Amino acid sequence: MAPKAKTRAKGTLEIESWDEQPYVEVDGDRKLTSTTVTQKLHGDIEGEGTATWLAAYRSDGTADYVGYQRIVGTIDGAQGSVVFRMTGGYDGQVARSNWEVIDGVGTGAFERLAGTGTMEAASSGSPSYTLEYTLPRG
Repeated sequence: MAPKAKTRAKGTLEIESWDEQPYVEVDGDRKLTSTTVTQKLHGDIEGEGTATWLAAYRSDGTADYVGYQRIVGTIDGAQGSVVFRMTGGYDGQVARSNWEVIDGVGTGAFERLAGTGTMEAASSGSPSYTLEYTLPRG
């Protein structure tokens, strides 16, 4: 099975809901939170996503986070679902995440999807993503 020719997907994310709850408050602005976000993806990936992550905030408002994101949708006509492991941080202005496809969790045409990507979301503006992937057909 040969991978499909296109190996880069780019687009934007539209945040539909954001639920962030602290589960430990140290002092001041230092805290640990759990966040669940729903979103729509536009561009080379069209679909809906749900992300859940844990974040550790510093007193200056910056944070590091880890979590998972499940996307149900299409990439270049292929349809299914995929789960990404997310690791990233927020520098006070921009949140940046690295994505890694979790092997064996995808469904439909994405059962053998492999790849890594990035997401960037400025405090103002639309979040964007880039995914480098291979998608064996057949």
